[in-house]
Amino acid sequence: MKKSIRYQLIAFCVIAAVGVAYVGINYVRIPTLFGFGQYSVNLELPDSGGIFTNAAVSYRGVEVGRVGDLSLTNDGVNVELEIDKDAPQIPANARAVVANRSAIGEQYVDLRPVSDSEPYLEAGSTLSGTREDLPVRVEELIENVDDLARSIPLDPLRITVEELGDAVRDRGPELRNLADSLVELSETGIETLPQLKRLIQDGAVVLDTQAVQQAEIVSFSGDLRTVTEALRDSDSDLRRLIDTSGEFSTEASQLVRQSGPPLTVATERLSTTMKAVDPRSAGVRTLLQLLPVLSSGSQSVAPGDGTIHFGLVLENNNPPPCTIGYERTHEMLDEMKAADPSFDYQEQDFPVNWDAGCKVPEGSMTSVRGQESAELADPEVVQPWDNKPKVAPDRLDLSAVGQQLAEFTGAVPKGSG
Repeated sequence: MKKSIRYQLIAFCVIAAVGVAYVGINYVRIPTLFGFGQYSVNLELPDSGGIFTNAAVSYRGVEVGRVGDLSLTNDGVNVELEIDKDAPQIPANARAVVANRSAIGEQYVDLRPVSDSEPYLEAGSTLSGTREDLPVRVEELIENVDDLARSIPLDPLRITVEELGDAVRDRGPELRNLADSLVELSETGIETLPQLKRLIQDGAVVLDTQAVQQAEIVSFSGDLRTVTEALRDSDSDLRRLIDTSGEFSTEASQLVRQSGPPLTVATERLSTTMKAVDPRSAGVRTLLQLLPVLSSGSQSVAPGDGTIHFGLVLENNNPPPCTIGYERTHEMLDEMKAADPSFDYQEQDFPVNWDAGCKVPEGSMTSVRGQESAELADPEVVQPWDNKPKVAPDRLDLSAVGQQLAEFTGAVPKGSG
C-alpha cells in the first residue's frame, strides 16, 4: 500500500473520530448520560401530564436541561429534572409547568420564575406542581370537542349559517371598511394607551372613594327610596298639580303682562329709595331693632290693672345742636321784617335759604346735621377726623327733675301710696 493512501486513510479515520465525538457531545449529549455538567432537581406532580424522559426543560424560553427518570409516588409522580450547571441561576420559587411544544402534543417542562431573588435551585431541590400546571389530556380535549359538536343542533346551525351567508353576501366593501375601522381603532387605542392607563388608575381612586363612602351611599339610597315612595303615594296630587299648572301659567303670564309697567316704575322708585336709605342703614337697622322692644314695652306700660308703668329719662342739650351756618336765615328774616314791619314768617312765605347748613367741622362736639354726615352715624364706619370708635355721650342725671315731674303729673311709683 502506498504511503499516500495510508496517510489518507489515517486522516479520514481521525476526521471521522472527531466528527463522531462532536456529534456525541453536542447532539447525543453523551456527557449527560454519565451526569457530567448537570445537577438534579425533583419535580413533584399529581400526574405526569404526558411528560417523558429526555423531554426538554426550558427557563425563560431557553433550554436549560432535560427530563430524567420518572417514578411513582404516593401522591403522584416524581420527575427528575437534570439542569445544566452552566445555565442561568433559577429561583427556587419558580413555577414548573408541563406545556405542549407543538400541536401534536410534544410536552416539555417550562420553569416560570416568580421573582429573580434568592434562593436558587441547587442539587436536591424540590419543586411542586398542581393540576393547573398540567396540560389538558388529548383524549379529554377530543372528548369535550365531540360533546360540544354533538350538543349543537344541526337544523338551527344550518339556519344560522345560511342567515350569516345572506348577511355577508355582497358586503365586501362594508366588511372591508369595518375591518379598516377596527384597525384604526386599535392603532388609536395603542396611541392613547398612557391616557387609558391613567383613566384606569383614576377609576381605581374613584372606586376606592366609593368604597370609603359606602355607608353614605347606602343612606342616600335609602333616603332616595323614601322620596320615591312619597312621590308614589302622592301620585294623585302630582297629577292634579300638573293638570292645574297650565291654568296657573296662564294666570301668571297675565299678571306679569298687566303689572309689568307699574312694577317697573315701582322697582325704579324703590331703587331710588334704597339709594337714599343706604347711607342711613345703621340708623334704620337700629330703628328696626327697637321696634320689637317698643312693641313689647307698650304692653308693660299699661298691663290692664288700672295703672300706668313707665320710666322717664331726660337729656337736655346733649350734645348741643349746631347753629353755625344758619345765620343767613335769621339775617334774611330781619331784612324782610325791616322792609315790611307787618311781615310774619310764621304766616307768610319767604325764600328758602339753600346755603343753610351746619358749618361746624366734622368731629365737633355739636350735633353735626346734614345728609353727608348720616353715614358717619354707623359705628362701623371709620371717622374721617380720627380713628377712635364711637362712644355714647355722657348722660345728664335728671332723676330729680323726673321725680318732680312725676309728682306734678300725679304719677307715683308702683307700690307706694
